[in-house]
Amino acid sequence: MSTDASPHPTPGLDDPGAVSTLGTLLVAAGYTADGLKERLGVDGELHARASDIPVLLQRVSDGTPVDTLIRLFFLGDQVSWQDSAAALPGLDPDRLVAAGVLEAPGDDVRATVRLVPHKDVLVAYEPGAEPPEGSHLLANMTVRMHFVSALQAEAATGMHALLAARHTDRAVAVEADARALTLIRLGALLNALDNLEAVEGDDLEPIAGHSYGLIVAGPPRVLSPDEDDRADTRCRELVKEVASHLSEGGFAHVLVTWVLGTGEDWWVPLEQWVTGTGCDALLLLEGEDDPAGYAAAHADPGSLARWTGFLRDLAADRVASGAIVLRRRSRGTNWARHEVIPETEIGPAGDQIVRTFVNHDLLASLPTEDQLLDEVLAVVEPQRIEQIWRHKDEGLELESARVRLEWGLGFSVSVDAYTIELLARVDGRRRLRDLFTEIARESQLEEDSVARAGLPAVRRLLELGFLARAS
Repeated sequence: MSTDASPHPTPGLDDPGAVSTLGTLLVAAGYTADGLKERLGVDGELHARASDIPVLLQRVSDGTPVDTLIRLFFLGDQVSWQDSAAALPGLDPDRLVAAGVLEAPGDDVRATVRLVPHKDVLVAYEPGAEPPEGSHLLANMTVRMHFVSALQAEAATGMHALLAARHTDRAVAVEADARALTLIRLGALLNALDNLEAVEGDDLEPIAGHSYGLIVAGPPRVLSPDEDDRADTRCRELVKEVASHLSEGGFAHVLVTWVLGTGEDWWVPLEQWVTGTGCDALLLLEGEDDPAGYAAAHADPGSLARWTGFLRDLAADRVASGAIVLRRRSRGTNWARHEVIPETEIGPAGDQIVRTFVNHDLLASLPTEDQLLDEVLAVVEPQRIEQIWRHKDEGLELESARVRLEWGLGFSVSVDAYTIELLARVDGRRRLRDLFTEIARESQLEEDSVARAGLPAVRRLLELGFLARAS
């Protein structure tokens, strides 16, 4: 039994078989993202803040194996040795105690780590810890195609390296903190991932001279007067470092924070960050606050004045947060586009990210917009059209309409009746020119005027990934 006086002993890796078996048994018992959400009655992201735990414990009080495991590994509760053994058939809890994954005060056991399922991996955290802010956005944005190699910079507990190891030949997580490295290695064992390497080191020095097809980085990005290094400065430096380690054609995703001066467009500083990197860039705004609002969101009440003064000393009119997606492309002139992430639920958007880059390449390759008329396009599902109609004396009149992506980054575009007609006809077989001709003929309008009116909407739908070049 462990009587270690420290808050939690560091898990050991001396019995990898016990840890791997634990991961298998957890998943088999339903200890998955969907399983926990169902049992805990949680919508959206999985959270268990200290104030929520008493209520959540009541929801998993039936004594079933999965309830016991949730209490033990997610909510941080003590359970009896007998209950833990019943919930983990074939795995003696004493092996997990010896491995440092459990400790045994008296006749009970409790976890020395918190195991949080995200998508199809289990991530090990410190007890009571939550995934870092922005983790779910970053994971959903990440391109999930096959890569030879992937890197998570400033990896913390390695969520993104674990996810990347599922679809790459080799994943590397770089982290300076020794306990975090142990948690990453523990996560690799829990998920039976033998292609994940955790490397100790500051910044990206340990992987100097290496390049990767996929890079993910979620650095600490709270701009605080209590930190020696400014978060916005570190984000800017990290973007350039990450770009230098990106393989040709590869993608990088970096969460960032930056300061905006009075009247400054939010994307201007980010455009300066990516200039000269040899990469195309998609710049995404998540949100922005004035100094008072930013301080209120991040500081305790007694520190508000100090935080606000710190931000004003930086000449910050607003503090912005968001993400940069890079794609290395050494030939030709690199481009940068900017978009605002809608305030809606974000789903897996990797395919959408790739599509926006491919579509921008297409648009940039056309000498004139009229040449878009000769393209054959297809509608990307799932999307829906939302329409508002108003009663007029002569009947119903379309007041407004938007086409909205139902998944991914959830963009929407305002469209008119003719664009709706166009989307209904896009079938992956006919040229845009032929579709506009058909609409013009049925509406008794001039073909040229219909096409010229519709092309800007088509361009915008391509930019945001609603449409794709037909294969």
